[in-house]
Amino acid sequence: MEYIKKRLLEESVRFIELCQVYYLKGRIDGHTYNSLTGIKLNFIRDILKKERIDICVEKKLLEKINSLFVVDKKINNLDRKVVCLKDCYV
Repeated sequence: MEYIKKRLLEESVRFIELCQVYYLKGRIDGHTYNSLTGIKLNFIRDILKKERIDICVEKKLLEKINSLFVVDKKINNLDRKVVCLKDCYV
């Protein structure tokens, strides 16, 4: 069971990394990014909160996960600023 959890975490991290790259390159918009990554980010948060003791996560994977959340926060804050600027400008 631990192997499956670790594997799901790794695959989720990889998927979110791809979505972030696509968003930053302009291949997908903010709404698409949020709809693709929202569930996966919640899944990662839940796994780490509920099963932190039981799961053995490598340091490298934890660093990637932390990086994902930092980039996600920047993307969502950036998206809000752009929307605000568009609304204020019009």
